[in-house]
Amino acid sequence: ASSLGQPAPPLWTSLSRAAGLLPSPRLAMSVLPPILAAADLGFPCGLLGLMPQVSPVKALLGSVFMYNMPHMVRMYETHKAGPVDNVNPRDQAKSLLESSKGSALIAKAQAAHLNGLESFPPFAAGVLAALYAGVEPAKISQLASLHLLARLGFNIAYMGTSSQAGGVLRSVCWLCSLLASCQLIASAGKKISS
Repeated sequence: ASSLGQPAPPLWTSLSRAAGLLPSPRLAMSVLPPILAAADLGFPCGLLGLMPQVSPVKALLGSVFMYNMPHMVRMYETHKAGPVDNVNPRDQAKSLLESSKGSALIAKAQAAHLNGLESFPPFAAGVLAALYAGVEPAKISQLASLHLLARLGFNIAYMGTSSQAGGVLRSVCWLCSLLASCQLIASAGKKISS
């Protein structure tokens, strides 16, 4: 506990603030994975060894599926509320939510989809850089599997829960997926510089 009688902040928040990296704990989530990967503090080999083997190129397709899965859920929920407006689908989703005709799942699915789109570039860059650099195929495969499993968990937690615990689970899954992507990039950099 801190000297003021309040619980001490999580270790990563304390370290990040001490290093002058963060104005707030929320921002730590975004900068922590690249810092950990750059410091070679990513997922340990023991954990990676538990991951299934997947072709890195097929994992890229799997990631495309993962970010489009919530979009398909949103389209299904939109269709349940009435015919889909394929001319202006974004405005339709917004008007459905404002009119209470659509379910809250429409907004959650759209947010999960957009987050998936944001997560794809670092993952694709990591896979391609690791392949180019000649990182051990098993390590690329295991980190790609970890990323895909974390994205699946993220989608389920985002669309399937509304609780605080669900939000924490979603954040942990997001953090793991970004750390796996950053660890792929860092592994490529380490291999090229050695």
